[in-house]
Amino acid sequence: MKENDPVILTWGELFKSWRAWCLIAFCLLALSIIIFYLPSFYNDVIGPKHGILIHDVVLNLFTPVNWSVPTFTIIYLSILQTFFSIVRKPQEILIALSTYLAVNLLRMVAMYALTFEPPADTILLVDPVTSHFYPSGGFAKDLFFSGHISTMTLMILLEKNRVLRIVKICGAVVVALFLVWQHVHYSLDILVAPFVTIGVYTSIRFFLKPAFRG
Repeated sequence: MKENDPVILTWGELFKSWRAWCLIAFCLLALSIIIFYLPSFYNDVIGPKHGILIHDVVLNLFTPVNWSVPTFTIIYLSILQTFFSIVRKPQEILIALSTYLAVNLLRMVAMYALTFEPPADTILLVDPVTSHFYPSGGFAKDLFFSGHISTMTLMILLEKNRVLRIVKICGAVVVALFLVWQHVHYSLDILVAPFVTIGVYTSIRFFLKPAFRG
């Protein structure tokens, strides 16, 4: 193994680190909050809360079109490919789950702190998986910041293959375009998401890094 090659730990080796156990405990707590509280958060907190309606000059460039199918095709293909690329790398799985859950908790906080009203001509984006957590008929106020772009950013950060990383970057750009074109998100939602995700991912990887040395 070269000096700069990434260390691949087994689950047994990873479990010897208290840092790993901290992240596992965080994941269990965060997952519980998301599963049991998220539907109520949408229904009872964000839904009735008065939001800000933004005049977004970028959205005004596009007449809304429903891009739900190609949007989620790109997202779920990226997730699937990433899963198979990290399935034998326990530390990458832990970093991925911790980042994803932490970003989603931060989205809940950000959504409450800066609640936006959806554009008047938005076309509802229907996710075949997460739509089960939304109120019946869908939900359009989960705007700031974009969870879809956060997910694509995480898939890019986890990708070690240069060619596949470029493909995923292109996919993220296309998803961002579709979201704006469909008037699902404001351009601000799209722009903020990568920075938050990169910050969380970098912090979690830095926290777990000492475990790689055993």
